[in-house]
Amino acid sequence: MSKVISEVCILSKRRKSTELDIENDNLSDGLVVERRTGKAAKNKGGRQSEKKSAAPSFSQSFGYTRRMRKISSSFGFTGILVKGRNGVKALGALSKICKVKNVVISDGGVSFEVPSKHRREIIALLDNLCYDYKIIRVSGAIPFAINLLARLGFAAGAICVIIGLGIYPRFVTSINVSMADGAYGQTVDNALNAKILGILSEYGAKEGNWLPALDCGGVEKRLLALEGISYASVQRKGTHIEVAVRRELSNDYLVEISGSAVVSKKTAVVTRVIVEGGTAAVSYGDVVRPGDSLIDGYVLYGDEKLDVEARGLVYGKVYHKKTVFFSDVLSVTEVTAVKRITKLSMFGIVPKTPNSPFEHYELETSVSNLGFMLPFSIYTYEFREVKITERPNELTEEEMKASVYSDIVSEFREPLKVLDVYYDTAHADGGVYVTVTVEAEEIIS
Repeated sequence: MSKVISEVCILSKRRKSTELDIENDNLSDGLVVERRTGKAAKNKGGRQSEKKSAAPSFSQSFGYTRRMRKISSSFGFTGILVKGRNGVKALGALSKICKVKNVVISDGGVSFEVPSKHRREIIALLDNLCYDYKIIRVSGAIPFAINLLARLGFAAGAICVIIGLGIYPRFVTSINVSMADGAYGQTVDNALNAKILGILSEYGAKEGNWLPALDCGGVEKRLLALEGISYASVQRKGTHIEVAVRRELSNDYLVEISGSAVVSKKTAVVTRVIVEGGTAAVSYGDVVRPGDSLIDGYVLYGDEKLDVEARGLVYGKVYHKKTVFFSDVLSVTEVTAVKRITKLSMFGIVPKTPNSPFEHYELETSVSNLGFMLPFSIYTYEFREVKITERPNELTEEEMKASVYSDIVSEFREPLKVLDVYYDTAHADGGVYVTVTVEAEEIIS
């Protein structure tokens, strides 16, 4: 009996100094496990007793659930299991604090129930006596109702989230109107945008509106009925509505078919005809002159001629001929002296050209500006004294032919293919005439 009294005294002395933080975790089977934090009492062997606590549930992260658990801990009964054979000894001390009922003694220990309002005191006593215990259940109508309300709150929240996910995609959050691909240089002006939005609003498509379904085909037909619209596409992508339109082409983009023909630009012998539109008017070997028709602007449909745009390429043999006279005596111009004269000009006034210091000369004039901030210009006059001398022509006949051929080739401005080259020389008084004829295939249309 004295031992029980001492245990109660120990409880009363340490009740003020021991701080316990008890949190309730809702388990899947409706049981509540208490977790104690603080200093653990040492047993006789110097070992510390450890109590495994369940990991905090998802619901514990909300203050509402913690408050509900705290309220439920003050009502009903708490079931406790004291492990070991010596658990029976604790019943005497516990009976001094509160009423103990439903005592069950087994090989695993002693289980019993105490009023939940005395649970803190019971736990403090078991800790001080170094008993190995655990909370096995919490029973009573009020704790059951509170736990049920907590579960119903989360269930209601989950239901609201599911309903929201099903309802939100039915709303219209944005409407985008743009030009379709291929509508180069076209834009959606304010007037057209207002017409399109007006048609969409007739079908209930407005930003922020509830719209379970949209008749995209009906909207497209209405858009195509607008003046100047040749293409329309309406798509709903989640909460967004995408509208793409294309205007009709203006007359600037229309090609007028006149039936005009492709004509020759040169005198040539036709070698190839490539028809892209129309009907060929010439064939291989025909001789054509500038202005002759090469491709006519029509096609045959039965016995009827239909006007089309004449297009294509026609190649032909073209002959380029050049004759150059090479004198037996060549005049050579030599520069014997150079003199430069510089003059300063203001405000764009052109100075007078100075007199040349040479009798036979060449003059080259250059102008340089000092900048737009300074209205000055520098004129440089370069006088070159020239002397003309005569010497005999030392070019061979082959060198003269090559010189004329080079002159002809340098005059070509279009791509061509050289087929053959013909040379002719004729001697005359004082020199030689060299004639070169180049036969080339080129575009003549």
